[in-house]
Amino acid sequence: MKRVDFIEILYSFLCLEKHRNFQSAAEELNVSKSTLSRRMTMLEKELGEVIFIRDSTPIGLTEHGTKFLRDALRIKKKYELLNEQTESSSASPKGTVYISAPSAIGNGLLIGWIKQFQDIYPEIIIDLTLTLGPVRILAPECDIRINHGLFPCERVLARPLGCMLRTMVASEKYLSEKGLPKTPFDLEQHHLLGGNDLIADSKLVLRSKNEVITVPYYPRLRLKDHVAARTAAICGLGISVHAFQYDTWEYVRRGQLCEVLPEWKPEPSPVSLLLPQNKTLSSASRTLADFIEERWKSHPHLTHD
Repeated sequence: MKRVDFIEILYSFLCLEKHRNFQSAAEELNVSKSTLSRRMTMLEKELGEVIFIRDSTPIGLTEHGTKFLRDALRIKKKYELLNEQTESSSASPKGTVYISAPSAIGNGLLIGWIKQFQDIYPEIIIDLTLTLGPVRILAPECDIRINHGLFPCERVLARPLGCMLRTMVASEKYLSEKGLPKTPFDLEQHHLLGGNDLIADSKLVLRSKNEVITVPYYPRLRLKDHVAARTAAICGLGISVHAFQYDTWEYVRRGQLCEVLPEWKPEPSPVSLLLPQNKTLSSASRTLADFIEERWKSHPHLTHD
């Protein structure tokens, strides 16, 4: 078995041992269930032992599997330490950094920052995964995760970045047809567009100085992505009430969107940079994490701690 293949299979084994379920582990690894099963069969063939009890629910480890788990954790730690030592001996950081982020943040902020980062550090390869919906557990290969603070993640070290400021926007065509809201309570007569952190039948919280108001949220179009909500607003489907300022200000400037009730703001969304709790961070990963934090703090539409 090739070294690269073995490391990949090793991480797959640790992920499956964590979930004790092929489907859940395959989803976290972003591979098919059959691919994961094939990797485990290759591992058992290489070891010459059966390591999983597949006919139990959840999947269990055999005695050989339990012993290999201890070896796998030790090998993983040594492998990560070796990578760290190799990179630290170089004049400039190099290697691959696996980073995960929500789709809206990835498309709206992170990809642009990665371009700037790789102009400075051309020898660092970045493997980027963009997600929809909450991520509760980091994939084994993940080095950095940018995460909404509203959705906590397990077994991580959190580095708070700050908050994404929100606003409410709609197209001029929609507002000319439906009317411009004069107060937050007028929103109840409109089609409201949210994201995965504003679910149906919940409350929209708005603030103006020291005043707080809640508005019922009953969407006709249910969306789980803020980029989709922005696009829907541009198309005249309603008022995007959880829009991020960084993601909409240019559309407002060009006249494609109009601010609604600008004196009232939805609650900002806290964001953290997550690092695996039990993984040695490479110099390349640390460099990227620091760069992201610096970019965040210099952005005019983001707040920082």
